Amino acid sequence: MNKRVRNTIAVIVIILLIFAILFAVYTHFKTEPMNANTQLGNNIPDANTGLENMLNQILNEEENTTVEQNKEQNTNKNENKEPNSNPEDNNKKDNEDDSLEDDNRMTPKESKAINLVKEYWKKEWGNIEDVAFNVSIQSDGKYGVTVYDVTTTQSIQFYIVDVDKETVKER
Repeated sequence: MNKRVRNTIAVIVIILLIFAILFAVYTHFKTEPMNANTQLGNNIPDANTGLENMLNQILNEEENTTVEQNKEQNTNKNENKEPNSNPEDNNKKDNEDDSLEDDNRMTPKESKAINLVKEYWKKEWGNIEDVAFNVSIQSDGKYGVTVYDVTTTQSIQFYIVDVDKETVKER
C-alpha cells in the first residue's frame, strides 16, 4: 500500500469517528416530544373552567345590579309622577334615565370606579354638572377614568382608580 492510500483511509476513519461521536452526543441530549396522553396531577380537567367561572361571576354581578337598578328606576318613576311638573325637570329626569342606561352597559366595578371619581370630583370642584366620565381598564387591573368637559368634549383630568382599595389618584 502506498502512502497516499494510507493517508486517505486514515482521513476517512477520522471523519467516521467524528460523525459517530456527534451522533452519540446528539442522541444523548435530544428532547423527546411529550406524549399527549401523559396526565400530570395539577392539570385542570377542562381548560375553560377558570374562564367560565370568572365570566359567570361577572355576569351574575351584572344581572343582580341590573335587576336592582331596574327596581329603583320603577319606584323612582312612580314616586316622581306629578301632574304639574316643570318640563325642564322632566328633561333632567330623562337625562338621569339615560345615565342609568349607560350604567347598565358597564360592569359593577366600572360603575364603582366612576362613582369613586364622581365623589372625588365633588370634593375637589364642588359639582359634576358640566362634566362627563369615561372609564377604561388598564393592564394592571386598575381603572382609568377620564373627566371630560361636556360642552367642548375636551379631557380635563385623568384618574387611576383601584376599586378594591377604593383609592383615586390623579395622573
